[in-house]
This record gives sequence, C-alpha cells and structure tokens, in this order.
Amino acid sequence: MVTLDYLVIAIYFLGLIAVSIIMSRRIKSSEDMFIAGRNSSWWLSGVSSYMTIFSASTFVVWGGVAYKSGLVAVVVAMCLGVASMIVGKWISGKWRQLRIKSPGEFLTVRFGHKTVSFYTISGIVARAVHTAVAIYAVAVVMCALIKVPQGSILASTGLPGDAAPGYLSIWWALLILGGISLFYTIAGGFLAVLMTDVIQFGVLFSVVIFLIPLSFHAVGGIGAFIEGASQIPGFFSGSSESYSWTWLVLWIFLNVAMIGGDWPFVQRYISVPTRRDAKWSTYLIGFLYFVTPLIWYLPTMIYRVMEPGLALDADAATMTWNGEHAYVNMSKVVLMRGMLGMMLAAMLSATLSNVSGILNVYANVYTYEIWGQGKENINADEKTRIRVGRLFTLVFGLVIIGLSMAVPFAGGAEKVVVTLLTMLMCPLYIPSIWGLFSRRLTGNQLIMAMIITWTVGISAKLTVPAEILRPSMIEAISGCVLPVVILSVMEIISAARHREDRGWEAISNHTDPNADKEPDVMMKKATREYSLIAVNCFCITLGSIALLLAGLLVAGDAKTMEVKGIVIGFIISIILIIGAYLLYRIIHRTGK
Repeated sequence: MVTLDYLVIAIYFLGLIAVSIIMSRRIKSSEDMFIAGRNSSWWLSGVSSYMTIFSASTFVVWGGVAYKSGLVAVVVAMCLGVASMIVGKWISGKWRQLRIKSPGEFLTVRFGHKTVSFYTISGIVARAVHTAVAIYAVAVVMCALIKVPQGSILASTGLPGDAAPGYLSIWWALLILGGISLFYTIAGGFLAVLMTDVIQFGVLFSVVIFLIPLSFHAVGGIGAFIEGASQIPGFFSGSSESYSWTWLVLWIFLNVAMIGGDWPFVQRYISVPTRRDAKWSTYLIGFLYFVTPLIWYLPTMIYRVMEPGLALDADAATMTWNGEHAYVNMSKVVLMRGMLGMMLAAMLSATLSNVSGILNVYANVYTYEIWGQGKENINADEKTRIRVGRLFTLVFGLVIIGLSMAVPFAGGAEKVVVTLLTMLMCPLYIPSIWGLFSRRLTGNQLIMAMIITWTVGISAKLTVPAEILRPSMIEAISGCVLPVVILSVMEIISAARHREDRGWEAISNHTDPNADKEPDVMMKKATREYSLIAVNCFCITLGSIALLLAGLLVAGDAKTMEVKGIVIGFIISIILIIGAYLLYRIIHRTGK
C-alpha cells in the first residue's frame, strides 16, 4: 500500500464520523436514538440488515471457502436468500405488528422480566467475546497491509499477536477500529447506523464489482477462468463433503432463526412505518442474497485459477496460507493505488457495520427494559434516556475493545471460545420467534429449553469424534434442530394439559394500531427525508470512487492505464447512476 491508499482510508473513516455528527442533530427522542422514530424506509432497513450480516469473515472465511471449494460458497450464501424470504413471508411482519420499542420489550410483555435478564446477560457475554474476536480478525488483515516506519509509535511492538516489524501494531488497529465504530454509534445512534450502512454498502458493492472485470482480465478472460476452474475437482459443485445438502438445509433454517429473531434484525423490523414495510425490507435481503453471492466470491474463485496454492508475498509474511487471504492477494494483484485502500476500507466497514448494530440494539434493550424499568427511572425524560443509552454504548464498546486486545494472549483458544459462544447464541433466536406464534410457551420453559440445548449441544461438541459427526453438523443440529425438538415437546405437553401462558394475552393486546395503516403526512415526510439522505450518501460515495479513478487516469498511473477501458466503463456507469438520481430529484421537484 502507498500514501494514496492510506489517505483514502482516512477520508473514508472521517466521512463516517461526519455523517454521525450530522445525524446526531436529528436525535430528539429515545425513539430517534434507537429505532429512527419508526421512519426508516423499507429499503433502508433492508440494506442495513443486509450489511449487518456482513463481517470480515465474508471475505476472509467464506472467501477462503470459495478459493478452496468454489461454487459451494455461493450456494451457502444464497441459502440466506431463501431464509430471508421465509422470514419476510411469516415473521418480520409479526414483529412490526407489535407496539414495542425494543426486542427486549417483547420478551418483557410475553415472558416477564426474568426472561429479559436471561436473554440480555447471555447475549451481552456471548456477543462481547464474539464481536471482540471479529474485530481482532479484521485488525490482523489491516496490520498486514499498512506499513509503518520502524520506531513510530504506531509500529509493531513484537508482543503476542502483533504484526511483523515495519507494520501497524495490532493494538493501534484495534483502538482505531473500535474507537471509530464506538464514536459514530454513540453520536448518531440508530440513524447513524442506518446511514453509515448505506455508505459501507456503496463502498463494498462498487469495489467488488470493479474487482471482477479486473480479475477476469488478470486471468486471461472468462473462457480461461472456466477452463482452468473445470480442472479443479468439484469446483462448480453446489455442495461438498464439508457442506452437504443436509447441512445446507439446516443452514437455511438456522438463518431463518437468526434473521427472524436476532435482536439487530428485529430492531430494523420495528423501525419502519408499517408491517408491509417490514416484510418488504426482508424480501430485499433475500433478493440481494440471491443476486450478490456470485459477485462477492468470483474474485477469490478466479484467484484459485491464477494461484492454486502459493504462499502470501513478503508484505504479509507473518500470515499463513490457507486460502483465507485470497481476497487480499487478488486485490494486491489487480487493484491500483487508492483502490487497494478502498478495498481494505470495504473489508473493515463490513465488520464495523456489524459492531455498530450490536452496540445500538443492546443499548436499546438496556435503556428501555433494564434501566428503564427501575421505579425511579420509569418516568425519565427523553434526554435522560438518550444519555443513558449513550453511556451504555460507551461502556459496552470499551469492554469489547478490551476483550479484543486480550485475544492475542488466548493462544488460539479464542477459536474454541467463539465456537462455543456461537452455540450459545444461535439457539436463543428460536424461542423468541416461537413466542410470537405460541400461546403456551412460558418464560420458565424457554429458559429450561435453552439450558438443555446448551448442555447437550456443547457436550456433543466436546465429546463426539469428528469421524462420527462433523463439527459443522453438530453446530447446525444443536443450533436449529435440538431447540425445535425440545420446544415442540414442551408445546405438546402444555397442549395436553390445556395450559395457556398469560403472557400470550398480554402480547396479543400489545399490538400497534398503526402497523397496517397508511403513514400520516408527517411520517411520510420523515421517511422520505431519511431515504434522500441515504441515497445522497450512496451517490457521494460512488462519486468519490469515480473521482479517484479519474484522477488516476489523468495522472497516467501504469496499472490504471493497463485496464483503461474497464476503468472508463466503470466511471461512466457511476455517472449514469448519479445522473439518473439527479434527474429523478428534478422531476420530483417539478411535479410538486
């Protein structure tokens, strides 16, 4: 990487911070802080949800799977599209139908405060460690690309987990990444999360789209890629030994549980004006996951044909080759100055989007359902609620940053910990969805079902040999099948005894009368305003990339001039997109 790459990354992060400061001026109430006043449009909620699924693992882990196994990585990702369509049809609208300000409020009304505490404590512990490891993983990639002069305060210190001498220290990388995400989440709340997700989507989508023709050019064309990939056994197969069709079916239902019941997604479903908007936002996730997986993974699949198993170059000598850094390597091969920095920014932003969503949703639940339920806090004013939410975000964010700094000292144990914590989190999604439809499930049954699931699942993970049952199958079964079986048994027993939980009547009466009504004039105005801000952010992002590429053309950058036709075509495409949007704005104003 060169100076221009570093400048691009700095401008990108400054842009995120600027957006958060601008959005902070629009926060007038706690609803603005945590659910955008229910004024998020369906497409804005959908794009934000789509970005919430992303993290560095999309590029590193699944990019590595695409490099090693080919098309199966695309099929795995498309399963999320199937899951999203199922959620849109039957689940997301049910969340918006309720008169709730946070996912925790549903649990309070439906199951009681004990269940909220159980969910919140379990979620905070698991999410904190899981998110810390995710930040650490993307920080490692960041350090492998950013050179720092020896003796600089930012340089590697040689402590466990640190990068090679002459590269950015892992400690500074963690502070920078965690600090930026923390700042814009605290300042701008959920509004900033939505807007920065759109910016991150713009960077991510445009850079990867640009990477594809460059990758085909580097490998010798589409025909050369197909011919080379055809020589790799199973490269164009939709399944593999590790990802069998049985596993893929379980993967679909596991993601139905996640997209339908995980709190960051629920927060987005309740932030839109109507139930129809919640459904459409989920359909958009599904559409994007049907269309984009091949786009994401083509570069690493092409790189497999170019480099079937070479080690990383000297610039990242501290990293071992297992295919997980194929994205970084392909980017180094084909991207020109500045665009490599943009690619790194896209990878970093994927994780930051996930982190910011988690920080905001747990601050939401804490403010309304834990702190807000105290006798002295029930009647707190909006400014106090906003202040409490920001304080919790700060504390939770600092804990996550601190944990991320402890990862290098885990000696590899973090992989085991994250696997076990994943097995704790995944089963939590199912009971909350179950409670949307079941009139019999009680809070005590829910807690008991989770404890049994965790005990059996983790015991199987630690004791069942891989020869008998693959670890991925154990995780899928314990995360999806086991809780469903346990809850079904509880449901049958309660039905036989003619029991109905009193929380069902409470949640049935806790519906929003406006969920199926046409939004009023004020809400339509606010929704349109947020949508326009988001599209403006998207177009400014694309325009900045086009300006960068135009500047490289004018400067006569050697790598840029080699693929001049591709660059010019990409710039023209961006100009057409921005021009179409400006024309729409002009027509709309004229129509008024």
